[in-house]
Amino acid sequence: MNRFKKILLLFLLLTFSASVVYSQSAKPVGSDSTSKPKTVSQLPKKLVGDASLSEEFSFWIKDFKVEHQSLTNNVNISVSFRYVPNIKNSEYPDFRWLTKDVETFLTSYPNEEDYWEIVNKQLTKQLMDKYPVLRSITIELKLDPSSPSPYVRSSRVTRQRNK
Repeated sequence: MNRFKKILLLFLLLTFSASVVYSQSAKPVGSDSTSKPKTVSQLPKKLVGDASLSEEFSFWIKDFKVEHQSLTNNVNISVSFRYVPNIKNSEYPDFRWLTKDVETFLTSYPNEEDYWEIVNKQLTKQLMDKYPVLRSITIELKLDPSSPSPYVRSSRVTRQRNK
């Protein structure tokens, strides 16, 4: 019974000490209290279709196994990209398409002797060519240590589209 009283007391204290919050409606700057909310077409041009808008997206592919340079490599892949300004809603690519393209590219890369930096450079080029809605892309390939190289290594490549 003593435990029940403690729980009840705690509940009552929390209930009565809770803050009360009232919502307030904010008026748009320069409007009076009788004006209707503005439509998107009535908003200042700087708020709609702003060329200074910068949208980015990123994803990781963790512990991806790939044969390269006569080894099975464990690669963690970080991909981030920026969209072109004013991209239409229908133009956003599903990031899963890009993940599949990255995985396919790495598993079918033709030159086993290329350094990872070259592989990464070719990968960013392919993705920029395939996806014109990308303004820039950065890919980091981080390789776990292996028997011939006991060091964590990484290659980071950023590629940007000319305006």
